[in-house]
Amino acid sequence: MFGSSILEVAIGVIFVYLLLSLICTAINEAIASLLQKRGKNLFEGIKNLLNDPTFTGLAQQLYNHGLISSISQHAVDPNKPTRKPSYMSPENFSLALLDILGIRGVIAARYGDLLAQAEKADDAYETARQAAAAMPGNSQLAQAAELARQAQAQARAALETIADKAKAAYEAALQAANQADGNTELAAAATDAKMKADQINATLKMLDARRAAIASAKNPREAALLLNAGATLREALEFGRTIAAQYPDPLGNIQEGLKRLPEGNTKESLLVLVDKTRREVKAIEHQAEAFRKNLEGWFNDAMNRVGGWYKRWTQQVLFGLAIIVVVASNADTVMLIQRLSQDNALRASLVAAAQDAVKSQPSPKSAESASPGAIPAGESEDTRIQFVLEKARNLQLPVGWSGNPTDPGYFQPPRLSLEFASWALYKLFGLAISIFAVSLGAPFWFDTLSKFVNVRSAGTPPGETKKSAPQPT
Repeated sequence: MFGSSILEVAIGVIFVYLLLSLICTAINEAIASLLQKRGKNLFEGIKNLLNDPTFTGLAQQLYNHGLISSISQHAVDPNKPTRKPSYMSPENFSLALLDILGIRGVIAARYGDLLAQAEKADDAYETARQAAAAMPGNSQLAQAAELARQAQAQARAALETIADKAKAAYEAALQAANQADGNTELAAAATDAKMKADQINATLKMLDARRAAIASAKNPREAALLLNAGATLREALEFGRTIAAQYPDPLGNIQEGLKRLPEGNTKESLLVLVDKTRREVKAIEHQAEAFRKNLEGWFNDAMNRVGGWYKRWTQQVLFGLAIIVVVASNADTVMLIQRLSQDNALRASLVAAAQDAVKSQPSPKSAESASPGAIPAGESEDTRIQFVLEKARNLQLPVGWSGNPTDPGYFQPPRLSLEFASWALYKLFGLAISIFAVSLGAPFWFDTLSKFVNVRSAGTPPGETKKSAPQPT
């Protein structure tokens, strides 16, 4: 039969594992916070999802959108670097991306080709400029960079010319409509002229936002450049929102914008989601909302993979921390079992603390169980540290190194002898077991401890010969 002393020894060992795991988890959380690991991991995941490795395209526009930039620390302070959010809700992601794609559709309807040409000219100039900067003495590269710069200027000048004409046409139409008050045809002409002016202005601002994004990508520590890119994007979105709202087929407008995206997985995936939405929802007025929900599902699936990246990193860090903490504390599993088997008072104190921990402390959610972007971070490291200290404060934990030869935690000085070799072998074996156990994480050991404590509570307490049958509630 399962002896109560054996069960109590197991509970005591597991409780020590839990305490050490909580310490490692708390240190890991501090490291992750210091390195901004969650935010950086989410950032890389978004860039990968939106096919924007240089952070000058769709991902950059998403992070500069008001729904996302508003949750970034120091986003409006040009004197401090922006701290990217460690969590992004699927709803905010889908709404921001839907807004951006809708404006791109507005632009694509009339000036998509011109904008694409201007963006290609920007990319060509940036490539030529970098090549010339790498070889400053090469006159051919310098000449190629100058030609690319001129082509870039011409592409923008073509858009500016259209913008000037659209502005003049709108002013003339507005003046005519004001002079003939009540003339519906002139009023409609003025409205149409304003729409065309807003479209070309949105196109110019979108181009300016991309150029600002390129400048920000070259100098990521310059907060002012990132703020400028965000402000320019917001101006472009403001011009386009009114026009996008007037389209009878919002999903069709978005689809036109998607066709102008760079070739890659993002474009293909989003076009597939558009087709999926059209098959699922026939009513045009409900398709945009259905597409938004499909975007959320797409985002959640991607963030599950991103959470896997973070979990693998966390497991590696926890394993390294487990080595340090276990060796520093001499949490040798073999020694723990021996001490708890021989010391009834120590075993009873650990069992009592374990029972109290199971009753009062909710299951901690450590960093390895958190998925950046899809799941919020678990409890703060401060709460976990406080829990560790509270439970260990009045306990004499059976860990630690000692200089007393009669103490089980005695550290034998290295020497060439069979006795030392035997001691070192057993010590390494016990420490290796503890390192592996602690690296499993606090949630695993809390769940395991809860099961063992429940088994003990359901069994026959020490001193009793029979456990009465449970009474019905």
